[in-house]
Amino acid sequence: MITANEKKILRFLLANFDSDYSINEIAKKTGLAPNGAYEALKKFEERGVLLPKKIANLKSYKVNFESIEANKMLELALIPDYKEPKISYRYNDLKPLNTVTKLCILFGSYITKKEKPNDIDALFVIEKADYKKYSQYLDKVKMAMPFKLHDVIQTKDDLKENLKKRDKIIISAISDGVILWGHEFLVEVIRNVAEREA
Repeated sequence: MITANEKKILRFLLANFDSDYSINEIAKKTGLAPNGAYEALKKFEERGVLLPKKIANLKSYKVNFESIEANKMLELALIPDYKEPKISYRYNDLKPLNTVTKLCILFGSYITKKEKPNDIDALFVIEKADYKKYSQYLDKVKMAMPFKLHDVIQTKDDLKENLKKRDKIIISAISDGVILWGHEFLVEVIRNVAEREA
């Protein structure tokens, strides 16, 4: 098992796969104490999940996408708590779209605000060939949902391009959003982009 803090670190490094971050920077960006971040990073380094890199007298970390364990841990880090009502209800609302999409991430105010939001932002990755079917399912989902749904649609190639461009919305959704399904797909796409840029 991995802890909530370890999940934060893995998600952060996954979303920022193309950058080098020191222990203190990782701690600051994930809201963790430096000692807590250090312990998690040390554990992941020992297991081959993260690759360290020396920059002057600092050590930075990146995900080791060649490690099977790293890829499985990343998937685990992306899985939300489906028992939490806010997530459970939205998963059930959006479930019909699972058959025609490869990825669903909830992001924006619905995730970040404590009070009741007015709408929901959701990122979906689809195959171009499934667009018509997706639109039909989406209409039914929108009628049943208690919130207005703003959908952001991407193909796999769109997602890859936006990862390369470091699109703020996409990176924020991966870092902080709730990934309802497509965990393995997302890790695979980021791994492919990271390997091409290496």
